[in-house]
Amino acid sequence: MNVTATDLLAIAIFTITMMSLVGTMVGLSPVVPSAIAISLLSIWGIDIGFWQGKFGAYSQAWLRARSPKYRERVSYHEAGHFLAAHILGFKVVSYKIAGIVGKSLGEVLADDAAFTGIEGGVEIELEKSPSSVNYSANLLDRYCTVYMAGLAAEQLMCEGETEGGLDDIKRLRQAISHLPNPMTQERWALLNARNLLSDRRSVLVTLAAQMLNGASVEECCQTIDLALKQEVSV
Repeated sequence: MNVTATDLLAIAIFTITMMSLVGTMVGLSPVVPSAIAISLLSIWGIDIGFWQGKFGAYSQAWLRARSPKYRERVSYHEAGHFLAAHILGFKVVSYKIAGIVGKSLGEVLADDAAFTGIEGGVEIELEKSPSSVNYSANLLDRYCTVYMAGLAAEQLMCEGETEGGLDDIKRLRQAISHLPNPMTQERWALLNARNLLSDRRSVLVTLAAQMLNGASVEECCQTIDLALKQEVSV
């Protein structure tokens, strides 16, 4: 679940209200929670009025990107994309694990564009757009599997609801919009990605750890190849 800055403010105000109620029982001056509440409301108002909520969004993204549990989830998501792409014959160009989009807070507040939050992803090399009608069925199937592999990895390795994949699904649906039954293709791609990754869970775990530690693309590819060879030899 994505908690907005307004949600965080509501939680903070509720907590301060409880402090004021309980504080009188332990001798805490009511001025303290009142001052905190006024400060938070002032900051929130300035953020909404001058920066369209970008300060709160940036703060939330900054904190979330530093959560070990969240970074682990993202590492599995991106490792799913990476592993599927490598196995299905795509060349991985680069990858990123959850981090703030490459701008400082000052740049985000000064920019007129909306703040897009946390950045992550795996870039693969493509000769042409997958939405092209000239894309072969086999190549399109492989492409769809790669794009659903992040979601599939989260489903296999992480508890709770999946948090990533909205952008993946959006791009996938753009790529298959010309097909007669795009939803069938989408469901098939997710199932195929789950089967592909489920058979290689140990490789996925090893790759996610490598990516979380900042290994290069070449090192990640070597890790996959070595792990697959070891599985075959067992």
